[in-house]
Amino acid sequence: MSQVLVSVVVPVYNGAEYLEKTVESILAQKYENIELILVDDGSVDNSKAIISQLVAQDPRIKPFFNSNGGVAHARNFGIAQAKGDFIAFCDQDDLWLPSKLSQQMPLFSNNKVGLVYCGAITDYILYKRQSKSGFKNKHKGKVFEQLVQLNMLTCCTAVVRKSDLQQVDGFDDDRALMGVDDWHLWLKLAMVCEFDFVAEYLAVHVFHGDNYSLNDEKMHEAEMVCLKKIETIATTYQKTADWSLIKQQLHLRYAKSYIYSGLYNLAGNTLIRAHRTKKNIPCLLKGWCIKVVPNFIWHILQKNKRKLAAK
Repeated sequence: MSQVLVSVVVPVYNGAEYLEKTVESILAQKYENIELILVDDGSVDNSKAIISQLVAQDPRIKPFFNSNGGVAHARNFGIAQAKGDFIAFCDQDDLWLPSKLSQQMPLFSNNKVGLVYCGAITDYILYKRQSKSGFKNKHKGKVFEQLVQLNMLTCCTAVVRKSDLQQVDGFDDDRALMGVDDWHLWLKLAMVCEFDFVAEYLAVHVFHGDNYSLNDEKMHEAEMVCLKKIETIATTYQKTADWSLIKQQLHLRYAKSYIYSGLYNLAGNTLIRAHRTKKNIPCLLKGWCIKVVPNFIWHILQKNKRKLAAK
């Protein structure tokens, strides 16, 4: 397809440390017909000064300075300013590879496709390591059933048809969704359009000490809020699912994470919560067992388990 305008929305909040590299990676796209919308969300560092410097370097950059309203609100504001028929998202610390848009945009020649995503390398700055998740769980077409069980999209990989974004009213800026507001949007979009996927790593998703998504307990509760909201919306689009089972699986996934992190009482409570969501006696018994047995015993068991796994 010809190079239609793509509007890239980047919310900025105290992003001075990473922003220049992010902007550089976006402007280096082989797909050149872009506008870069930088929405400063009330930064108190020198992000505003950096944005002003960047604007002077490239006319494709469109800056906006707002009071703090949260990342979802900033993205919605950026979408409202966008002149392009396609919206791409990137966070202030993530990076794009040069061929990202040039490989994604041709897939929109299929009018049923409303969102195209790609693989992302995960960069854990604190641990100085990177990882690549496989493409096994990356789905195409009608993806609601798979997506409601697990968010398979990283926000910095998504390009979305603007008309579909408008149909589902963009991001929900409820602060209770912080950290999963993108998953909530993808689920809404999956009810009205098809997804497509480029099986290449075309973005880098950066994790550092400030990432909200590193806090398991907060993310757990936010994901529960997301599922409850989507369950309500789904009836409008006649989408059905075993919501109790989906919520139970979410609890089980986080219980496993809590055990790994040594949060045994929280893990026990989460297993009991999984049973209350959908009856599961083994979960209930395991939950109470974890709560009753002293933490130091679980710690020893976990330590030995990891030693065996390392052999």
